[in-house]
Amino acid sequence: MNLPILILFTFILNILFSMTSSIVSTNKEIEDESYKYQATLKWLSLCMEIFGTLMSVIYLQPMIHTPLLYVVVLLLVYAYILLSDLLPRKFANAHSDKFEKTFMFIAKGIQSLFTPFTFFLRFEVEKEQEDYSEEDIYEVINGGGVEPSQKEFIENLFEFDDTPVEEICTHRSEVVCLYLNDDKETWKKTILENRHTLYPVCDEDNDDVVGILDTRDYFRLDSIEQDNVINKAMDQPFFISQNMKADVLLKEMKIKKVYFAVLLDEYGGMTGIVTLHDIIETLLGEIQEDDDIEEPDPIQQIDSDQFRIYGQADIEDVEKALGISLEDEDCDTFGGYILNHYGQIPDEGSHFKVSLDLMDVYVKEVKNHRIGQTIVQIKRKEEGNQHESTEKRNRD
Repeated sequence: MNLPILILFTFILNILFSMTSSIVSTNKEIEDESYKYQATLKWLSLCMEIFGTLMSVIYLQPMIHTPLLYVVVLLLVYAYILLSDLLPRKFANAHSDKFEKTFMFIAKGIQSLFTPFTFFLRFEVEKEQEDYSEEDIYEVINGGGVEPSQKEFIENLFEFDDTPVEEICTHRSEVVCLYLNDDKETWKKTILENRHTLYPVCDEDNDDVVGILDTRDYFRLDSIEQDNVINKAMDQPFFISQNMKADVLLKEMKIKKVYFAVLLDEYGGMTGIVTLHDIIETLLGEIQEDDDIEEPDPIQQIDSDQFRIYGQADIEDVEKALGISLEDEDCDTFGGYILNHYGQIPDEGSHFKVSLDLMDVYVKEVKNHRIGQTIVQIKRKEEGNQHESTEKRNRD
């Protein structure tokens, strides 16, 4: 065979091997056996590069003086690798969708043909995985370049396995229940007024949950007599400990295929309920639905020393907003903190004032014996007794 034709032939073969190798490396169909194909193709490509370069040197040697031969060899090697390996690989990666079927067919043919010659060259190399700590990732996302929504999701994800379900549940005081002692009309009215999908069914009180009513089954019944509803539209309750972590609950829900859980305290009383919706909001943030009533911000600044704070506000968030320390380890919410200092359970709809060392708190709303809206006036040392006029205004 004419030497230039032989060189051209090896050049074309190397292009074919390089492009096939590139396609194989990204193919999911043979991901587990990719190393076998890669070993065969890379060794064939290496042989073509060595053979092609050697033949080129032999062909050009009579035409080149000896001192320049070494330079020519280096240039040939560079040109050969660039034109028959690097550029074809780049082209194959850019157009993998168009050529994938063709080159996978070629790869399987080459693999079958050359397996007897390359089987001893195959080594399955485990990819080294770098371990990144939680602190490393926090450093990256806090360094900028990450969108706020993505940053919030990553932070929520790290906190997910440390979040007890008690923190994300709907508290028992806000849970809408159905009672066995009520008649069918009361049940129907409660269901229609609240528009929930699932309702705990209780016997004597909220601590005695006997089932979960599914309104999807309820509205398909021909008769809504209580016995019929209990038999055909009520499921067994899924009880969990209030100390269970959110990630563990999610796994349990997936296994049991039950997405409504009743939280129990150490005495067997109901703490609240938690749904799959609550867990998703823990990761993604609050999801506002069309018919949801938009709740006001729990902490609102009125002026430099005056705030409107709702009872459900997190005690740590209140401390940050007010710039003061509220030392009370027993409370998670501002309402609980105020009740501890008030010393008694307030009457429904009552208004009262709680004077503390650092602030005066004017309670404007009490519902279900829980504190709602409050006005907080910060005390400043230099102000002395100038709060009297403000106090009078807050009482009005």
